[in-house]
Amino acid sequence: MRLFEKRGSILIVDDDEDNLLMLQYALEELGYSIVQARSGREAMALASSCLPKLILLDIRLPDINGIAVIKHLKRQPETQAIPIIAVTALASTVDRARILAAGFADYLSKPYMLDELAELISLHLSPEG
Repeated sequence: MRLFEKRGSILIVDDDEDNLLMLQYALEELGYSIVQARSGREAMALASSCLPKLILLDIRLPDINGIAVIKHLKRQPETQAIPIIAVTALASTVDRARILAAGFADYLSKPYMLDELAELISLHLSPEG
């Protein structure tokens, strides 16, 4: 298991390399350690092994969509309490309601401003990280 020494670890899940890099740079600037996954299966495995403080999860993934990933993680005792924020291009009111009803702690629509991201993260993490 990897040890995290900064403010806490955040698992970012997206199949787009540019999105992962942007999130990584932004979150490292905020003092967080980052773990990356590019698929739903990889996200589920890393969430269970690394136990991040927070997960930023895309909905459209190449193997298993984010809704299925969150349902799996919320059924597991070790990951059920981890806040998971949907970071997605699905931006309609219906999509947002469906995503939040699936158990996401919050929702961030792409494209987003970095201050929106930072605000959501601070809202869902304790000050000590």
